[in-house]
Amino acid sequence: MPRTKAVAEDGRRRHPAAGGYARGDDTRARIVAAALDVFGQYGFGEASTRMLAEKAGVTLPALQYYFDNKEGLYLACAEHITQRMEMRLKALMDETAAALMQRELPRARLTDMLLDFLDRLADIFLGERELEKWTLFIIREQAQPTRAFDLIFDRVMHPVVRACAALVGRLLERPASDREVKLRTLMLIGRIVIFRPARETALRVLGWPDFAGDRLALVKKSLHAQVAAEFSVSRHAKQRGRT
Repeated sequence: MPRTKAVAEDGRRRHPAAGGYARGDDTRARIVAAALDVFGQYGFGEASTRMLAEKAGVTLPALQYYFDNKEGLYLACAEHITQRMEMRLKALMDETAAALMQRELPRARLTDMLLDFLDRLADIFLGERELEKWTLFIIREQAQPTRAFDLIFDRVMHPVVRACAALVGRLLERPASDREVKLRTLMLIGRIVIFRPARETALRVLGWPDFAGDRLALVKKSLHAQVAAEFSVSRHAKQRGRT
């Protein structure tokens, strides 16, 4: 996907202060919401500007005014996802970073922090209905990454993995940069994230209508049991290795 000179880093076109269409945040937001659906369904290559404009209920010139072209709109969709996820994750990331500033944390406290971290990720990835609109967009980017994926990865995915790896590393008494720590972290987060792209399969297997209320609580309970068993085994194996 080539970079368009007139598109800013966040996907917005830079316009002169006067002239052209009257600006409107509502119109811009409506176009982005429609584009997320279209790009998710058809992909970047198959989605036409006419298709995008019709879905948003705007004219082609209006679409071009706000985003310059299809590339600009695509990046604006990635920016929208990124900003919304950053808002949801901010408190969790800040609290985790502040807690990890303490050099000495009891193992029980670290385990509780990891479980809370995963619980809150589950609330976001499984409980938030807005994410359903973004799933296809993100899955397509996973398969064929573009600059849009770079944006989402750098500001959402990577920071989440780093924060979780810091907790896992402390529990394993290894640096967060350790390869095994990273792998274990990805596998932990994967136990939650898998329910998003494989949502329909999981719901049909479980016979559930959705992941809400008691059903989401049961997912968390199962995850807690796996985490407790995994880190208990890791600790005992380490102790055996020292004898």
